[in-house]
Amino acid sequence: MSRRTWFLLIAAACVIAAFFAWNKWPRPTPIKQITIAQSGDFFLYAPLYVATDAGFFREQGLEVNIVSTGGDEKTWAAVLSGSAQFGIGDPTFVAISEHRGQPGRIIASIVNGVPFWGITFNQKMATIKDPKDLKGHVVGTFPAPSTAYTLQKKMFLDAGLQPDIREGAFGTIFAMLRTGQVDIGLELEPNVSQALSENAKIVYSMKDVYGPFAITGLSATPAALKSDPNLAKHVTCGLQMSLDYIRLHPDRALEILNRRFPEVKPEIAKAALSRVSEEGIIPVDLGVKEDAWQKAISLRKIVGDLENPLPMTSYVDDSFADWASSNCRITK
Repeated sequence: MSRRTWFLLIAAACVIAAFFAWNKWPRPTPIKQITIAQSGDFFLYAPLYVATDAGFFREQGLEVNIVSTGGDEKTWAAVLSGSAQFGIGDPTFVAISEHRGQPGRIIASIVNGVPFWGITFNQKMATIKDPKDLKGHVVGTFPAPSTAYTLQKKMFLDAGLQPDIREGAFGTIFAMLRTGQVDIGLELEPNVSQALSENAKIVYSMKDVYGPFAITGLSATPAALKSDPNLAKHVTCGLQMSLDYIRLHPDRALEILNRRFPEVKPEIAKAALSRVSEEGIIPVDLGVKEDAWQKAISLRKIVGDLENPLPMTSYVDDSFADWASSNCRITK
C-alpha cells in the first residue's frame, strides 16, 4: 500500500469518526424570535420580566420581544392580528372576544388575586375587617369601568352601603389622599410600599375580600396553539421556571426588577415583591383555578360585558400550564 493511499485511509477514518462524534454531541437549540404583548410595564408582571432577563426563555430556545400596547383590549387585538404570538392582560377579554366570533384561549395565570390594597395616611383609622366598616369613608380608585372601581363598588354594595367613590387617573391617588379628597386610596404595588414608607398604612387588602381571582393571564389564539403547540410549551416552561425562581431566589429576582424599574427604590421593590409573593398575587404555578376564573367572569357579567358565558374549558386551556408544572420546575 502506497504512502499516499495510507494517508487517504487515515484521513477518511478521521472524517467518519468526527461525523459520528458530531452526531452524538448536543447541538445548540435554534433560537426563535417571538413577541409577547402587554398593556404596559407593570411591577406585577414580574414573572414575564424575570423569565426574559434571567434567561429562562432563552433556555427554551426563545428570544422574546416585549411590546407595550397601551391597554388590555389593544394587547388582545395584537394577538388576534398575529403581530404578537402571546398577550399578557385581563383574561376575560378572551371570553368577550369569543362571543364576538374571535376565539381565544388563556393558557396561564400570571396574576392570581386582586392586587389592590386600601391605604390611608390617617393613622387613627381602624383596620377594615368587614366591608360594612367602609361606612362613612370615601374611597379613591382608578376610573370606571376599571377592575379597581368595579370591585370597590361591589364591596360597598355587598355590605349594603351606598358606594362613596371618587375616581382618579393612574398616579393621582396619592394626591387625593394627601389633600383629603378621599379617606382611603385603592392602590397597586409598588405604590403601596412607597406609601407605607411615607407613613401610610394598609386598612384592607382586596385579596382578603375576594380571594383567588383570575385578573391577568397569558393569551393566544386556538389556531396558533394548534399550529405550533411546542411554542406554547416553551413559553409556559420559561414562565414556570420564573415563578419558582422568584419564590426561591427573591434577591436575584429583585436585581432583575431593579434594572427594569430603576425609578423604584430597591427597598421599596423588595417590600413590594415580598407582599405580592406572600399574599399569592404572584402564583406558585400557572394553572387557572376554577373559582378564580368564575369570579372574574362574574365581574364581567356585573358590568354588562358578558351575558351568557360558556364553561371555563371553552376559554381556558390548562394543558400547557400542567405540562410546565410537571416538567419545568426549579427546586433550588
